[in-house]
Amino acid sequence: MQQRILAQLQEKIHHAPAEVGLALRGVDFDLQVNINGDMVFRSASIIKVPLLAGLFWMSERGLLDWNEKLSLRDDDRTPGSGILRELHTGLEPTLHDLAVLMVVLSDNTATNMLIDRVGVEPIQEFLHLLGFHHTTLQRKMYDFAAAEQGRENLCCATEIADLLQWMAQGEIRATDGRLLVSGAGCERMLDIMRGQFYRDQIPYHLPDEARVANKTGEISGHHHDSAVVWTPSGCYTLVVLTRGCGHRRIAAQFIADLSLTVYETVRQATG
Repeated sequence: MQQRILAQLQEKIHHAPAEVGLALRGVDFDLQVNINGDMVFRSASIIKVPLLAGLFWMSERGLLDWNEKLSLRDDDRTPGSGILRELHTGLEPTLHDLAVLMVVLSDNTATNMLIDRVGVEPIQEFLHLLGFHHTTLQRKMYDFAAAEQGRENLCCATEIADLLQWMAQGEIRATDGRLLVSGAGCERMLDIMRGQFYRDQIPYHLPDEARVANKTGEISGHHHDSAVVWTPSGCYTLVVLTRGCGHRRIAAQFIADLSLTVYETVRQATG
């Protein structure tokens, strides 16, 4: 199965309308495919996946209470995706509410409120504990001044696919074996991701029998999607990062086509 999928994906990526980094991981079966998997991309909203996991790590250490409320301030309002910026000043969502908005609607205001609350450093520590070398959170959403100073949010396909694989397996551990996020925490994260509103890439062409928990990302010619996919015969994670495609619709269709190729081959191979 692995060689067949690799050959099919390499052929499609060879004719891709953009640079592509892809990583595929089996959760219930042995499967690992990397195509430019360590190529580093601007993460866009894909960074919200490791940020979510880092928040759960902090919660399980007693450093964060999901029921804590933050008051929405005018200064919190951030452009781009999301609904929170349209709501009234003084609204008091809980940290859990903000995490849901961050993932399901990719809400940038919610994301920045969470980053302001916990800081960048704890999330960087979490990524270090995972052994990640490329995925990094260095700034808030739409902080272009920080980006111009070289503080950019980055990721690669292999690290995001690994994180999702651990999440789907029910444990996230440090490189030294320490448990960072429990099975209960992993399941809560997947529940949030299953509510994803943006589903026109990895989930788009998949049949009704498939269940998908995903998180997309998009910024300045970068179009990404990352997902856990459950089939009737097993589960896998897929991450596709793209750079240089001029039209979002073309990139989304390309990622959706790759996703369907993986799904059909996995289903045929696993029966």
